[in-house]
Amino acid sequence: MTKDRTRQAIIARLLMQHRTALYGYILACVRHHADAEDILQEVSAAVTQSIDQLHDERGFLPWAREIARRRILAHLRKSRREHPADPELVRRLAEAAERVEQSGFSSEYQAALKACLEALPGQSRQLILMHYDGSSVRVGELARHFRRSVQAIYAQIKRIKMALRSCVQRRLAKEMD
Repeated sequence: MTKDRTRQAIIARLLMQHRTALYGYILACVRHHADAEDILQEVSAAVTQSIDQLHDERGFLPWAREIARRRILAHLRKSRREHPADPELVRRLAEAAERVEQSGFSSEYQAALKACLEALPGQSRQLILMHYDGSSVRVGELARHFRRSVQAIYAQIKRIKMALRSCVQRRLAKEMD
């Protein structure tokens, strides 16, 4: 494998490994899925171009998050659709995300949540995945898709979230024993 292919493989692996954390951080700051996706693409391009500045793979997420923070601030300055986020708030979100990532809790929680999602009945799993997949599907569209009222969809989502929360708590408690 050539040096360029090895470098590209490392970049791809790191970006895929930390995509959820980066996307979640960006989305929390801009609160719009399409903008978050655009910024994530910009961050991915910037990471690819400047990967030589990264000295240790373990520092990838904080380094990429800083790139994302700068892209978010640039986006908020450029876009006046929403009230611009306070740069101090963006900095605090970055610090909080880093603390969660360092705690290791995130990966355990994600594994438990994934197992609980897989254990859901098919229609419940489909509803939750459609609602939270990042495509901004409105509840009215979900109601039409599942041929139910909007209120029934909201109620079902609430019940599923409670069941998932309970399932995740049980799994995490089991791991601690």
